[in-house]
Amino acid sequence: MRLDIEPDVFTSGDRLSVFHLLGLAVEGQHEWRPSLPAAISADRFATEQAPLFSEFVQQALVEAANPAPAAPAVARISADRLKELVSDLRRPATLIVENRIADGGFVRAVAAALGDHRVVEALSPQRQWLCLSHGGGSTQIPDLAADERAGFTVLVRVAVLIDSDRKGAGLSEPKQDRVAMKCRDNGVAEVHLLTWRMMENYAPFRVWEHHFAHRLEHVDELRAIEPEDRGYRNLKDWFKGRRCPPPTKVFPAELTLTEEDFAELGPEVVAELRELLAMIHRIL
Repeated sequence: MRLDIEPDVFTSGDRLSVFHLLGLAVEGQHEWRPSLPAAISADRFATEQAPLFSEFVQQALVEAANPAPAAPAVARISADRLKELVSDLRRPATLIVENRIADGGFVRAVAAALGDHRVVEALSPQRQWLCLSHGGGSTQIPDLAADERAGFTVLVRVAVLIDSDRKGAGLSEPKQDRVAMKCRDNGVAEVHLLTWRMMENYAPFRVWEHHFAHRLEHVDELRAIEPEDRGYRNLKDWFKGRRCPPPTKVFPAELTLTEEDFAELGPEVVAELRELLAMIHRIL
């Protein structure tokens, strides 16, 4: 998340919170592209009270002369709510999913394939800047969303990813629509309801070839189905009916996918997946 730190944070803000705030920027958990007044104020603070940050702040002072590119989300940091803001920023962002293992593998595979190094890094065991919260199905997700949202005071860094359960293009599934609406009512505005039926519909053919190398004729059969039909089939039942039960972890960590693999599924798939990643960036 881009930090817009007001100059008075470095003159009147809680000193320990300022240390933590600069530490978040140094480590790369959040980005700081300061205005010139903020950079000057930070340089004075570092010189007088925090020489450990002097080199970083001086570099920021140089970069302040350059226009900052657009950011997915900007957090305005003021001195009056500094403690609460820093507390929210130090916590990992939370993505609520129906199944932490299956959906987590999906998000990791999408981020890697589409070259989103920021999300890949945020999910890594070394960083853990983004955590996955296990919903155990969709019915409990609104309550879980409320619980996760309660952990943040000012900056609500929580998002939800759920299956749509749609059975056809243009159709809606009232139960899932209500889940999404209740999440928003519970204070979590960032909700992505998959366009296609479920996460498995977004698994590239190479994934199924990996799992069912001994039954490739079924993967060829699936590939031959038009996207507007295939995207809304229950693939769990479809493969089970062919004696090929899908594994719990659909996206194996050892299989490297590309953008082209996802694009092969249908003309709108990559665009939707980029929207999903954009939502994650807004809470990171």
